Amino acid sequence: MRVLIGSRFLTFVFWLLILLSVSKPGLTSGCQLIPGERLEYQVYAKGLLIGEQTLSIIREISYQDQLILHIQMQLRSYPAYALFFSYRETADLYLDPEHLTPVYLKKKINEKGKTWEEEYLFGEEIVEKRVKVEGRETRLTSYQANNPLVEGLSLIYYLRARPWEKEQFLLYYLTTSGLVPVEYQYKGQEKIKTRFDHMLADVIVDPVSQVSIWFSKDEQVYPLRISISKDFGILTSRLVKVSYAVK
Repeated sequence: MRVLIGSRFLTFVFWLLILLSVSKPGLTSGCQLIPGERLEYQVYAKGLLIGEQTLSIIREISYQDQLILHIQMQLRSYPAYALFFSYRETADLYLDPEHLTPVYLKKKINEKGKTWEEEYLFGEEIVEKRVKVEGRETRLTSYQANNPLVEGLSLIYYLRARPWEKEQFLLYYLTTSGLVPVEYQYKGQEKIKTRFDHMLADVIVDPVSQVSIWFSKDEQVYPLRISISKDFGILTSRLVKVSYAVK
């Protein structure tokens, strides 16, 4: 009987080790970042619906022998408000699924008729930023890296792993002047109105990026609401639709 129990225990341990060796911590720890996920938002400013935003997890790809997630963001204002607000941004983010930190980011921005591109390469020791404006010389800036390092878009996905539950509040946020250590704040829970229902959400505030995010309490940890301060005021994105691409 002891031999049989010992054999079963060893078999259980063997399969447990196999599962742990093939699991993807960033995809399974704290949240489910599923390729094909598409989150659609309506964007408000001063109570007016002025635009729309989408966050899409496109696919998993291999990059330098590393599995990463390709995430795409699109934000645009409606033409009807072009007189006082005109903005369009697309971003392609390549995210390390284990640590939920950026590997590469490319943004294209059009604000009030001015267009430029920003490109970021996140190395282990150095972050390189390239800014391209038509008719001008490309501007290259390098920053000393530190971990965990995030920027605006990757911050949303980093927080979807609920690091505050592990008492992990310190991160490094990439600003125009370099990396800034940030202790983001967990403000507790708040019941908010969504398009689906009134829902209880975890509230996170980053005082440096001036972003506030309300996360759902379920396993997917959806960002239900995202509020960010801009030069022209506060933009608030509210989740209105969740869908998944059919494989």
